[in-house]
Amino acid sequence: MFKFIATFIISAFTFISSPAFAQDYPNKPIRLVVPFSPGGSADVLGRLLAQKLNEKYGQSVVVENKPGAGGNIGAESVARATPDGYTLLFGTIGIHSTFEIYPSLKYSPPNDLEPIVILAETPNILIASNHLKLKSTKDIIAASKNSSEKESLFFGSAGFGSSTHIAGELFKFQSKTNISHVPYKGSGPALADLVGGQLDIMFENFPTAMPLIQSGDVRAIAVTSKDRVKSLPDLPTIAEDGLPGYAFTAWFAISAPKGTPANIIDKLNKDIREIMHSKDLESKFATMGVIPVPGDRSASESKAFMAEETKKFQILIREAKLTAK
Repeated sequence: MFKFIATFIISAFTFISSPAFAQDYPNKPIRLVVPFSPGGSADVLGRLLAQKLNEKYGQSVVVENKPGAGGNIGAESVARATPDGYTLLFGTIGIHSTFEIYPSLKYSPPNDLEPIVILAETPNILIASNHLKLKSTKDIIAASKNSSEKESLFFGSAGFGSSTHIAGELFKFQSKTNISHVPYKGSGPALADLVGGQLDIMFENFPTAMPLIQSGDVRAIAVTSKDRVKSLPDLPTIAEDGLPGYAFTAWFAISAPKGTPANIIDKLNKDIREIMHSKDLESKFATMGVIPVPGDRSASESKAFMAEETKKFQILIREAKLTAK
């Protein structure tokens, strides 16, 4: 009897004092891992979110860039972190839904990461280096089909499996063109090479493509989304511009290590959704082509969305035989 009572007391104490029932979360700095180099869309949006969380919680939210393997090096570090809500991942479609492109991952995104919320969606923009004379999707398709493997157009990306890679591979697969992929550890260095003429084209996220388009450092060809973007009404979709049926939209998400207490997941889901729909951020997002997801999407609904996206891209990865090199 005494042993039973002692066990009960210990269990109850553990239950009450566990992070799942910590009412003062957060009470120390939070680390937000952005698994790409500085300068890319994930980094830009991650820092905006970190600033707002800092203001809301009165605790430092430190952004840590940890690039490599299409974001999976940083994502794996989060998956291995203590599941206490103090290490979060700024994830992407590449990490959560096209991970099969990496057959030898040492972790499993669906099993080792706990989705908190889908933040926002954004189209990518097909942009071209100014050293090219190509001005339309039709021009790019024609030039790619007429080139040999050694003379093919080169498109850069933030890494294997990233949205900037998958958007390009979908284009290549549907158009049956000969464009060659060059992976980087984030969009920042890839965009620098595009401006410098070492790359020909990119299917870059809207937020980071726009400043270069506005400055004239690159040429905007078309948007990857099904519909035109309000902030660029004269820019056609790829489907309108020469490749009917093409459509691709990138998205971003916040997740935590598996095992993070449910009440912390729910608190972060609620607070981040409120932040994403605040008036000052929504106005910034509008100019960046970023569309916050519906404000009532729960953590479980975000998880279901990721699963559906994974099924969709499994088809492309398998049929196009995409494998990270």
